[in-house]
Amino acid sequence: MMKRTLSIATLFISAIASADVHFSPDLKVGMQWGAGAQLGVKDVMGFEAVYGSFGVSDSHWFSDRESVKHYRIGLQYEEKSQQAYSVQLEAGIAKYRGTRNYFSSGSETLQAYGPSVGAALVFDYNMPVKVRYGMELGYFRHQNTYLSSGLAPQFNVGFILPL
Repeated sequence: MMKRTLSIATLFISAIASADVHFSPDLKVGMQWGAGAQLGVKDVMGFEAVYGSFGVSDSHWFSDRESVKHYRIGLQYEEKSQQAYSVQLEAGIAKYRGTRNYFSSGSETLQAYGPSVGAALVFDYNMPVKVRYGMELGYFRHQNTYLSSGLAPQFNVGFILPL
């Protein structure tokens, strides 16, 4: 069993090492401010890239402190007719954690999980670096958050670096 696991791990690592890998940090602006990153492999399954995405954003408003983390898987598809941009679509899960401090009786903490989606346009202004502009949205049950509607929208901007 150990030899089999080691063989699979070696095959996986060598496949990633021989593939074109990209790294993409980004900044998030919206109800919360934060940062995120993508790590992807180019030219997979007929797509320009397949990647994993992670991000965290926080806000502090009077007595509320909120944090949203997301974990998503995405695809990047080059628009063939225009060849001026690519489209990224991703979906996954988000985790919300909020704390409200009551001045007289301590604090209360709420936690929720929900779906998270994102979309972005990637422009190839200058090879090899690409710039991406996007929007993402997390949805949580309103009763389990301090958010006004249960939605956590954000805009992001980042760049894609080949590794």
